[in-house]
Amino acid sequence: MKHIIYLPMLLFALLLNACGSTPMQFYMLNAETGAPLSGTALPAGTVLGLGPVHLPAYLDRPQLVTALSEHQYQLDEHSRWAERLDENITRALGLSLAKQLGIEQVVRYPWAPRQAIDYQISFDILELHQTAAGQSRLSVQWQLKKAEQVIKGKRFECSEAAADDAEAIVTAQSRCLTRFSAELADTVRQAAR
Repeated sequence: MKHIIYLPMLLFALLLNACGSTPMQFYMLNAETGAPLSGTALPAGTVLGLGPVHLPAYLDRPQLVTALSEHQYQLDEHSRWAERLDENITRALGLSLAKQLGIEQVVRYPWAPRQAIDYQISFDILELHQTAAGQSRLSVQWQLKKAEQVIKGKRFECSEAAADDAEAIVTAQSRCLTRFSAELADTVRQAAR
C-alpha cells in the first residue's frame, strides 16, 4: 500500500524533470558560396582531393566548445554537431569548392589507391570555438599539393562576432568556413594557370 502512494508522486517528479530539461539541438557547418563559379573554371575532369583533415582533441567530440577564459573551456551538452566535425568540415568545403571551381570531382580522404588526384588540400584545424570575448574563431594550417609536391602552405585565421547562443556561433563559424573556402579556391586557380 505504501508503494502505491509513492508511485504517483515519483511519476509526477519525473514528469516535472522531463518538462524542465532542455532538449538537445544539433548543428551543421556550411560554406555558402552564393553564385556558382566566382572565378575561372578549372579544366574539365580536374580532380581535387580533400584531406586528410586533423582536429585537435578538444574539438574531436560531439559538443560545441566555448572558451570561458584563456585556459578554461566549456562543452555545451545541449548543443552538438549533427555529424563528426571533421566530416562536416570536409563535406562543406567539398561542396563549396566544386561550385567555386566549376569541377565535378572533389573526393574526400581516404580515396581509392587508383584514384588520380590533380590537386590535394590537407589541413589541420587548430581552433574552432567561441571565445570568452564573443568571437567565433577558426584557425587552420593548410597545404596544397600537386603530384605529391607541396605548392603552397599557409595559415588561415578568421574571427567573427557572434551572440552567445549556439545558432549564432555556428552561423559565424560557417562564415569563417566560407572565407576559408574562397581562399582555397583562389589558390587552386592560381596553381592551375
